[in-house]
Formats: sequence, C-alpha cells, structure tokens
Amino acid sequence: MDSFEWIESSGQQVCTPVRMKRKIRSKRYEFVGWGSRPLIEFLESVGKDIKEKISRHDVTSIINEYVNINNLLHPSKKKRILCDDRLHSIFGRKTIGRIKIHDMLEPHFAENQHESDDDFSYSSDETENLFSVLKRDNGITPGRKLSQKTRVHVNPNSSFAAVVPGNINLVYLRKSLVEDLLKDHETFESKLIGSFVRIKSDPHDYLQKNTHQLVQVIGLKKISISGDLGPGFLLHVSNVMKDVSISMLSDENFSEEECKDLDLRIKNGLVKRLTIVHLDEIRCDLDKGNGKSQEAINEVSIAEEPAGSISFGFK
Repeated sequence: MDSFEWIESSGQQVCTPVRMKRKIRSKRYEFVGWGSRPLIEFLESVGKDIKEKISRHDVTSIINEYVNINNLLHPSKKKRILCDDRLHSIFGRKTIGRIKIHDMLEPHFAENQHESDDDFSYSSDETENLFSVLKRDNGITPGRKLSQKTRVHVNPNSSFAAVVPGNINLVYLRKSLVEDLLKDHETFESKLIGSFVRIKSDPHDYLQKNTHQLVQVIGLKKISISGDLGPGFLLHVSNVMKDVSISMLSDENFSEEECKDLDLRIKNGLVKRLTIVHLDEIRCDLDKGNGKSQEAINEVSIAEEPAGSISFGFK
C-alpha cells in the first residue's frame, strides 16, 4: 500500500521542524535463547523453568505475582510499581506503571528484535547541529516556512492508522462473532490477537465517562472447562489488569464517544499506536475467516492518520 506525504523542503533536502530530532539506536540486550539475559535471570531467580519459551502474557502475570508477594506497589499510587534490583535490571527504572508491564517486555523477546531494529529515540543536541548545517548550506532558518513542497514516499510500515470508527470497525469483534471464531480452536488465537472488543468500564474509574470501552486483545490464556465443551479462553486486553472472559464481551456496536476515548488512551500512551500495515493484516485475517473473497478484501482501504497530527482523528 503506497502512501505519500507533502513535506516542506529546500531543493532535495528536507527542512526539519524546530522540535524534530535525529535518531539514535534503541538499547540492545544480550539474549539467552528466546529471552534477554535480564529477563531470563529474573525468571530463574523466582524458580521458573525457562527451557521452553514463556509467553509475554504469562511473564506479565509472573511479574504481577512477584510484585504482590514482595509488596512492591507504590504506597499512595497503587497503579505504580516500585522496582527492586531484579525488576530494575529488566525495566531500567525506579518505578513503572503496572499496566505498562506487557508493553515494556516487548524488547526482551528475541522474536521481536527484527521489529525493534528500526526503533529509535531522539537527541536534541544533534538537532541544533543539523540546523546549523542547514542554515550554512542553504540559508535556512529553523522554524521558517518554505514555499516549496516535495511529494515523498512514506514507508507504510511507519504510517499510522487514524483511530476513527471506520477503521476500528474493520477489526472490531462482537461477542457473538468471538463465539463463532472459538469453534475453530486452531485459528482462534491468530484471528483474535490485535482485534478490538467492547467491555464494561470500571465503575470505580472516575475518569471514564462512558459505560463501555474499547480494548485491544493482546494475549490469550487457555483454561479448562468441565464437561465436553473443550478448552476455554481468557482474554488479556489493553489497559485492563484482570483477564476478561468471553461472556463479559459486548454484543453491540461501539459508539463514536467510545472510539474517541480509545483515541485519547492511545494519545496518552496507554495503548500502542496502530500502524496501517498491522491493522490491515488483522482485517484480512478476519475477513478471510468470514468467507469474504480476495477481491472484496482488496477493495477495503484504511484511513491514514492526518499528516502532522498528534491525536489520531479527533480534536
């Protein structure tokens, strides 16, 4: 999927905005098999068998259990964790948000390293050096608007999807559809991970104005069910600490206000940003499972986040 964006430039050289910063490679970990050395050492220290890979969801549960046993919750901010030496070796921080554990574990899994190769942070010092070069070579003043614009190709892997009802509806699953997907246990997990479901909001969350909220499925936990019903599943979803059963899912459509709330949580860093490529992969898997033809699947396009936008579709 080709994507283009208009940027201001001088000749062939892009004029970097005032707050733009040059990239620096993110931190690299030494890996021991499937996990980073700090993670493997932590799991061994709490008596876990690391010969077989432990899923990110299960590692999150292990860390939460470790936090509870060792009383590491912040005394006044119950959603924050005080990192002891073991946790500090993994996260590199004195405190972390409890709901961020799952996301912060991502770079500690060897399978995610090909994705993180292109990740980067920024340095403001290099920004000033860049502006000095631009000003010297092209007479460009930082922050100055240039009259010329150039159409450049944008890698779709780095293009983010707008968080609008039309996009989210493509990967939204009502309870009845989840129950239909559950009939095929072999493909259930691959189709559900990354999709969005609707659950009741926490009544004790005074910041939540809606009765329901949209959450993204980020993991599954298989459970045993008595009788001949086969295996069951609990859903691990974004921004919710407790696992969610399928019976707790809504079978109704979500509202625009609930989509706006999801957009705000993404903007605040509570939910991972959605790339067009990733969203499209989830949509295609779901559409194929619903029996749609390849031609019908190819006709659907995903709206891109507006260029230069900080929020994703709502203002």
